[in-house]
Amino acid sequence: MKTNAIERRTELLRLYTGLPWQSARHRVEAAAPGSTLIAQPDHDQLLLEARVMAALAWRRITTVYPWGIEYVDPRSDRLLIRFEADLADEAEVRDPDETQALDLAEQLLPRADEYSDIQGVPGARTHIEGGKVVLRVLDTSASVTLLGLDPDEWLRAVEVQDRQTTAYGMTPCHRDMPTRWHPAERPYRRPGRRGTAASAWLTSGLLRRVGLIRTLGVPLAVTGWVGHHERDGGERWIIDPTFAEGAGAAGHRRLMMLLAEPDWGLGLSVEHLDEHCNCHRPPGENDQCAIVTAGVAGRSGVLEVRAIQRRGERLKWFQENHPAIHAAQRRLVRSVPAWVDRWLEGGRSSVPCVPGGAVTSLR
Repeated sequence: MKTNAIERRTELLRLYTGLPWQSARHRVEAAAPGSTLIAQPDHDQLLLEARVMAALAWRRITTVYPWGIEYVDPRSDRLLIRFEADLADEAEVRDPDETQALDLAEQLLPRADEYSDIQGVPGARTHIEGGKVVLRVLDTSASVTLLGLDPDEWLRAVEVQDRQTTAYGMTPCHRDMPTRWHPAERPYRRPGRRGTAASAWLTSGLLRRVGLIRTLGVPLAVTGWVGHHERDGGERWIIDPTFAEGAGAAGHRRLMMLLAEPDWGLGLSVEHLDEHCNCHRPPGENDQCAIVTAGVAGRSGVLEVRAIQRRGERLKWFQENHPAIHAAQRRLVRSVPAWVDRWLEGGRSSVPCVPGGAVTSLR
């Protein structure tokens, strides 16, 4: 590939995943021209990533990065997630008793309540492999590597969570049956074709493209949840990126176009783009500046993005009360090169040197 083609593919991979420039470039240089860089994995891997995304969608600790994720490194057979370290400068907004490892152990490890309902990821077990924390699902090859966690700290966090889980009257499935499915987990072993299973390609796809949230502006926070089930059995996934100093309606439109892009994105069919955009209103009058719904073409599930822009007094309050964390978040913004916007607006025809190479079109 020519140098400019390598650099542009590198920039796209970096925008979508958040990978550092050198890591993204190494991935591009090692791949064949036009090959898949953000692959669509098999069913078991999709389902694991969908459940991990659901567990991360509403973090219980304050994070600097969206969902606490610095970057993801998507492979065809696995996913690597780099989590931010516990930053001393942001201690003012963190509970000293909470850490990244403790929160992730609580969110990811499966535990059953008195009604045998499962919290966490059913069938998930963690292992220390090559000095890294790896989450695997029993009887499958699916895995997610949790980078940025010290193995010893992780093991201590698991012990703490197991004690707390037991004290709350819940059963840590991974502790009681480390190599087999716990009876409470078995109903989740063969998921049906509705709900999480039907929409796993969408939820996994969002996780594999988490870097795009940072193209909106300063990422103050981002939350997500399942709204309701659609008529086709899929889920309606809603994410709320709250940001400052964004690009207004252009930023929302760009985000959805990047997600709708058939090769690098998810191949979404975008509907009602910026239908309720309030960017033109005075600061503080309506901070929810857009509600964007993307209907999925040919797949179960719907994505709804509600971009919330903090401006005026509301932004000033955040800056004054959390100066350290706001300063750290300002450094995270992903600037989007002008050629990317031209590429999107021109149906990619204006950037002929950028081969396709993300996921196969889902249309």
